[in-house]
Amino acid sequence: MKKWKYITATALLTLALAACGAEEESTTDTATEDTATEQSADTSATENSAFPMTVAPLTAESEDEESGTKTVFEDVTLEQQPERLVVLDYGFLDTLDALGVEGVVGVAQNGGKGFLPENLKEKYFTSDIADAGSLKELNLEAVAAAEPDVIFISGRQAGYYEELKEITPNVIYIASDNKDYVQGIYESVDLAAKIFGKEDKAEELKAAFQEKVDALKEKAAGYENALVTMYNEKKLSGFDNGEKSRFAYVYNDFGFNPAVTGIETSSHGSDFSFESVLKVDPEVLLVVDRGANEEVAKADVENNIIKQTRAYKDGKIVYLDGTTWYFSSGGITTEASKIDEILNELK
Repeated sequence: MKKWKYITATALLTLALAACGAEEESTTDTATEDTATEQSADTSATENSAFPMTVAPLTAESEDEESGTKTVFEDVTLEQQPERLVVLDYGFLDTLDALGVEGVVGVAQNGGKGFLPENLKEKYFTSDIADAGSLKELNLEAVAAAEPDVIFISGRQAGYYEELKEITPNVIYIASDNKDYVQGIYESVDLAAKIFGKEDKAEELKAAFQEKVDALKEKAAGYENALVTMYNEKKLSGFDNGEKSRFAYVYNDFGFNPAVTGIETSSHGSDFSFESVLKVDPEVLLVVDRGANEEVAKADVENNIIKQTRAYKDGKIVYLDGTTWYFSSGGITTEASKIDEILNELK
């Protein structure tokens, strides 16, 4: 009898201890869940604390080269972090993608014919993303149907600024007017990082890009001079380091000495004959292939006149992809790929 009572008492004690342990475990689990919830709430509060956010355009105004029409861009106040993005600049789209920003609902696909790097084309030229037209001829109905929280534009869309503001007041001009090309790229990256809370990733991308810039400067210093040209439909345009030159940064920021100065240029360059190239006789000849077809460009450029130049004889003619150099400039990874093109060819 005493033995039974002892066993019963022991069993009851064991059950009591088990129940106590279960209660403690339950309490611990609840406390852990509460802590996680509080941390999540704190993170959300931190993200939301950045808004409302006032975003200034990276350029105060722009002037159309052909018509002379000026457009003044305004600050934009974002009440909350945008979730539906229409991005009409390929370079900025590249930067957003590199930062890991999601929510793109509209891009200038131009019916799938837009000059966008293949990796981005596969991701953003889809039926799930609205086709906003071409870079210079927008489909405003498609933009409106995408119901964007924000629209990002650059120079090619400046003429649509007022009409786009009727769709949403949050139209942000992201092309920098910084005379320092590299710093202008960083300004664009920082703007995107600020809006979408990607500051750490932005610093990582900028540091990696700066290493490439420094490597190219070191390489460029080893050459006497260079000439930047653009090939388009059997014609060459020439570019120097002048203020209005589209590719002045190749000299001023990437470190090449200009083989010639004083070229009458616009953003599209000035007609520059093959004879002019021979007369200048650059040590390095950079050819931006606007049509993005190197085989065709090479057949036309490397004619009997160009074959007399130092650049041809020394194997220093570098063909550059027009998709990145002409249509997608300003993106943090497209700019890195531009530098890689030159470095790889001038080994």
